[in-house]
Amino acid sequence: MRKDVRRSLMPLFFHLHDEDHSVAQASRKALLGAAKLLKRRQLRKLLETEQTWRVAECLLAENGSRAEEYLDQSLPYLQSPQEPLREAACRFMGLAGQRLRDGHREKLQLIYKALQGKANDSSPSVSSLAVQILLMLGPAVEEPPSGFSLQALCYWFLRAWRRRTRALGDGWLCCRSCVQS
Repeated sequence: MRKDVRRSLMPLFFHLHDEDHSVAQASRKALLGAAKLLKRRQLRKLLETEQTWRVAECLLAENGSRAEEYLDQSLPYLQSPQEPLREAACRFMGLAGQRLRDGHREKLQLIYKALQGKANDSSPSVSSLAVQILLMLGPAVEEPPSGFSLQALCYWFLRAWRRRTRALGDGWLCCRSCVQS
């Protein structure tokens, strides 16, 4: 039974963002029940205080080993007709991508490819979010140039610069004009 409840966490999380308020409320109640059953205090606290934007972080933090499974479950939500569900899927994939950076190149490429399709989404908020995540994940997905060349030097310099700014917490992706220059 616990296994089935664990499998339902991601669909319930996504439906917290459903346009139909009754569906969102029912998902919140079901997710709260699942958190109690699975004895996840942090998740329960976030749901009780209605901090839905932090639920994905909590799920990934408590179940880092399930990030790949959660990622697979999130892919269909990118195709949802509801904008809030597509946006939640993009956000989740960005969070999962940050956690999967080292040693999960195939999954990062899967995220990258899936989000490339959302870069031209009909919703400006979804497409903007997808582009931001693509820019953030790009260096982890790119193949480094081989040998010694100006291109390889630029690649390694840019990669080091991005890591430095992430480590400082500057959030280097403050605006598109900064990235384009």
